[in-house]
Amino acid sequence: MPEKANAQPTKEFFVNMITKDIQLDACILDLLDNCLDGASAQLADNGEETARRYEGYWADITLSEDEFKIEDNCGGISIDEAINYAFRFGRRPDAPPEADYSIGLYGIGMKRAMFKIGKRIEIESSTSNEAFSVSIGVDTWLAGPEWDFDLEREAAYETAGTTIEINDLHNEIKAEFADQVFVNKLRRSIARDYSIFLQNGFMARVNGEDIAPYEFKLRESDQFAPVKRQYDDDSIHVEITAGMAGLPNDDTSAESPENAIPEVEYYGWFVLCNDRVVIAADKSADTVWGDEQFPVWHPQYNGFMGFVSFRSQRPELLPWTTTKRQIDLDDPAYRRAVSVMKEVTRQYIDYTTQRKANLDQAKELERQTTPISVVRIEDRPQMGLPRLTPRLAVVNINYQKPLRDVRKVAEVLGNASMTYRQVGIDTFDYYYKTHVED
Repeated sequence: MPEKANAQPTKEFFVNMITKDIQLDACILDLLDNCLDGASAQLADNGEETARRYEGYWADITLSEDEFKIEDNCGGISIDEAINYAFRFGRRPDAPPEADYSIGLYGIGMKRAMFKIGKRIEIESSTSNEAFSVSIGVDTWLAGPEWDFDLEREAAYETAGTTIEINDLHNEIKAEFADQVFVNKLRRSIARDYSIFLQNGFMARVNGEDIAPYEFKLRESDQFAPVKRQYDDDSIHVEITAGMAGLPNDDTSAESPENAIPEVEYYGWFVLCNDRVVIAADKSADTVWGDEQFPVWHPQYNGFMGFVSFRSQRPELLPWTTTKRQIDLDDPAYRRAVSVMKEVTRQYIDYTTQRKANLDQAKELERQTTPISVVRIEDRPQMGLPRLTPRLAVVNINYQKPLRDVRKVAEVLGNASMTYRQVGIDTFDYYYKTHVED
């Protein structure tokens, strides 16, 4: 029998569809996005644009093998938004546009996280003048004919905000939440991906621990300076900043364990949309590395850090995908930015090649740099980099001689415990002075 045309998906199909391709930590960050969007909406209503504009707003995340909970004081969800958008399946054709500079895709992130984490969900939300609660038993909901959830209207709470509590966790979620490695990774992701919000006063906590922002810094001196360019691409403001964040490897040919740099996980390109990190420390063709014959990432480039930031009042114009964890690589605004990113990256690549000619001078100049926060860097069209004085070309001389003979030569040179390497240098110098120099 042929399938029915326009057959409606089942609830099970819908749940599997929205949860199968997203990681657990990404679901939690989706909920944090919604908290920040609520705070941003409050600030827009108040017309606030101060440097610490998120001061006083917070989100508190608690997770264990027994429960997940996130609560905030970010203004809450109105009953109209809850009925028509947040808990509705499918976006209404008359839905209003996303809030200015938002980072969430309101509604889908909440539902995706709820279904991903557990089977028993309690939601309470209050604005300054109204409130509601929702209780969802996922198994009961799946078995029933209705798609939407029942809301209970309540009097406004003392705090305008939202609380989501999830119990009866899926077994694989319990294991993740009980793993301290997962919890620490979540803290690091929040510190990195929401650094600008945290530096602007927003407070995020995980299991009672405040998250300090990872403060991205580039190094400056009278010889080194980061590049910073800004331009408008229609309704998108683009800002590109790049430079030396850490001291490069001594051995630029390979990254051996003894030369490994702990900050290497932060080197590469970062892509932000409305201040939210979408791609972090990228070393692939998704940014510039290996894209259209551009050099692939190599340990020689350790120390490089670059940021391309897209900001727009209309978030749907930004070059990110609906998961907010990937960039639309074919987006015209993104491709135009990549051409500038390649130009500034090339400046650093050329420097790392040049520094091989006089590594000692380069290392001394690099040690004289001091880190400065990326948010304090001023506009500069080109990266400031030193011109190094090339040293004379040198070669290694390697040969073998009988040990007894080498020891006799060391004794004649006046030091029986001289290293074999030094014996070779001294004998070469003697021959050169005796038979080559004028």
